Amino acid sequence: MIEPGGTKTAGYNARLADYFAELIAEFLSLPQPEVRARIEWELQEPGGLVGEAWRTADPRSPDEITRFYKTTDTYLFDLACDHCSSRRALVWNPALRRVERRGPRQNVLLYGDGIGTDSISIAGRGHRATYFGLPGRTSDFARFRFGRERLEDRITVITEPAEIPNASFDVVVCIEVLEHVSDPPSTMRGLYRALKSGGIALITESFASVGAAYPSHLPGNLKYAGRSHQMMEAFGFASTYYNADPINRPMEFTKKDPNLAGDLVRFKGRLRRALHTRWRHLTHWTNPS
Repeated sequence: MIEPGGTKTAGYNARLADYFAELIAEFLSLPQPEVRARIEWELQEPGGLVGEAWRTADPRSPDEITRFYKTTDTYLFDLACDHCSSRRALVWNPALRRVERRGPRQNVLLYGDGIGTDSISIAGRGHRATYFGLPGRTSDFARFRFGRERLEDRITVITEPAEIPNASFDVVVCIEVLEHVSDPPSTMRGLYRALKSGGIALITESFASVGAAYPSHLPGNLKYAGRSHQMMEAFGFASTYYNADPINRPMEFTKKDPNLAGDLVRFKGRLRRALHTRWRHLTHWTNPS
């Protein structure tokens, strides 16, 4: 297993790029130089392969969108390149710290984990990992990777939302998924159901990033931009961690029971977030960049 941290070139880990080129070539039965060339192109034009495939398929309905995610192989390249990027550590490292501060042997659901990188990391650190991803090329590649890493007995794979057990997980990690789904509120409710009382959801989202540069970010989800905290709180979560470097990555929400004690924690979270937002605004206007 290769973790981020090898030689970095132009902001990405070249050793990881070679590692993914070898894996993808074997999985797709393609010549490795051809795969490496596609990775290099994706590194130069992040999201370019997915964008081109999305525009060609032009999915409109929820069923068409689901079919696209199940059949495309472009996310293998897109996610491999994203996981080679040095900037991804800015998201993953704080999330991992929030998991491990809870103690060893956490039961973690990696919701929408794509090619399985985060599931491999979690399982490799001694936690119990459950990978969730739609059936298709991307989740097949994740299974392939789990086999190569000899982690099949340490990572549970789920490919249908209805199969995610209720009240079973200590932690749910959901990184850059919500902007892609047709019904984000329903997904948020599902995360609440999956967690034990006191469990945490670690979330990042890009609802505000829509347009030609982000064709698979659904424009209909733009209405949720800036509302994740309020939505999660409405479903019973309390905001318990707010990382501002980079801003909002990740957000942590704790599942609280619908009682007075839970209401108090939710109020504290809203107050802390309001004070933090006010402080950021004052800092920005006092020391504009």
